[in-house]
Amino acid sequence: MSITRRKLGIITAGIAVAMTDARNGVMTMSTNLERFKAIVERGFSQGDLTVADEVCDERLIEHQYLARADLPGPQILKAQIEDARHSIKELKFTIEAAVETGDTVWARGKATGVDPRSGKPVTIDVMDICRFADGKLVEHWGVPDRFALLHQLGALPPPPKRT
Repeated sequence: MSITRRKLGIITAGIAVAMTDARNGVMTMSTNLERFKAIVERGFSQGDLTVADEVCDERLIEHQYLARADLPGPQILKAQIEDARHSIKELKFTIEAAVETGDTVWARGKATGVDPRSGKPVTIDVMDICRFADGKLVEHWGVPDRFALLHQLGALPPPPKRT
């Protein structure tokens, strides 16, 4: 069986993603982008709060408007995940673009789901900037497009017509 460079790359990536720490069964994440993806996929999309314990520093500094900042690091992220999943049922958060540069991940994503009060489907864009140190999230800026959410729920007037 011959193996191409591409196949080797795919196999290697699969192994890296599937690697677990034999001591505790926790997935190892070797890059900050992988850590961010775990927050989005496991945390926000699946509701797995254990990701916060794995990736957050106890001294996490949170800059997102209305986010709890009076808690230890992992608890801040857990509160954000729980709040988001209660505010939008069937929450699915996908990363549309991300760049890792030095100790920082810059990402643009989309959150979709259902408003629990109205039953209406909702979609909002989210911008995140995450700074990591020694493999832990130490600082976060998040900007969910709350105006878009309010507009979709009818709490804001429709946008003006363009001529």
